[in-house]
Amino acid sequence: MRLRLPPETGVASVLLAATIWLSLTFPSFRTGASAWVIIGNASEIAILAAGMTLVIASGGIDVSVGSVVGLCAIVLGKLAGEAGWGIWYACGASVAVGLGAGMTTGTLVARFQVPPIVASLAMFAGARAGAYVLSHGDSISRLPSELISLGYGGFLGVPTTAWVAAGVLMGCGALLRKTAYGRSLLAIGGGRETAFLSGRPTIRTEALAYGLNGALAGLAAIIVVARGATAIPDAGRFTEMTAITAVVMGGTPVTGGQGTMIGTALGVLAIGTITNGVRAYGKGDIWVLLVLGIALLVSVEVDRWRRRERRHAA
Repeated sequence: MRLRLPPETGVASVLLAATIWLSLTFPSFRTGASAWVIIGNASEIAILAAGMTLVIASGGIDVSVGSVVGLCAIVLGKLAGEAGWGIWYACGASVAVGLGAGMTTGTLVARFQVPPIVASLAMFAGARAGAYVLSHGDSISRLPSELISLGYGGFLGVPTTAWVAAGVLMGCGALLRKTAYGRSLLAIGGGRETAFLSGRPTIRTEALAYGLNGALAGLAAIIVVARGATAIPDAGRFTEMTAITAVVMGGTPVTGGQGTMIGTALGVLAIGTITNGVRAYGKGDIWVLLVLGIALLVSVEVDRWRRRERRHAA
């Protein structure tokens, strides 16, 4: 009899091993300040990864979210810093722009059958270009203090941004597992034609997944701007890779049909821990990217091995 472990087992083991190793190597890693930094820095990635889980569970992919974060960050900076909009109106506009970008990509994929990688690459280029056009390549630093305080506040010893990220993960998890929409999304990931023939609203369901992903990119942009106290057109660069890595590491297969928000959360924490460890060894961001690239390749291979084992067990 084969032992059928849950899909989150692998990433949980990686997180535990990395935590133990770094705690033994660097005493400062065991402090609450270190945990605060990891959780705070992981907040925007957790929000992006939650939306990415929905997209990948549907059998798609969206490589544009980093660029959408940059576009939404500039929109937020323009409205809150230069146009004098109220903070909540400006934040709402950021989410709305992200929703529009995601729905555009989703419509191309679901309605016009454009391959997800092609549609999202087009948005990747368009959103980043839009950020540079709107900002003229300059950063926006005159932002309201109320916005900046969002990035550094806390409640019960936990950063406010972490509470927001936890709420997003739980909400997306409930959407995926407890609603008819989530079941339709997983059915599309398992087989789009089969889902369509069974009466599922495939076009609306798939397009909305990309729309929600874009809206969450707009929400992540608010956190990025608040924590950096500046809106820059390069905001969100490479975050799409980190979000996809967290989702795949967490046990959501790249082929779709399944999704685990718990695994995604563990993947985000594992990446945050590993990133902090790489920097603790005195290595720069280029080494972080290298480690993430290796982690993504290993995660894909582990996913393939797990699916082979499942087929053999059946």
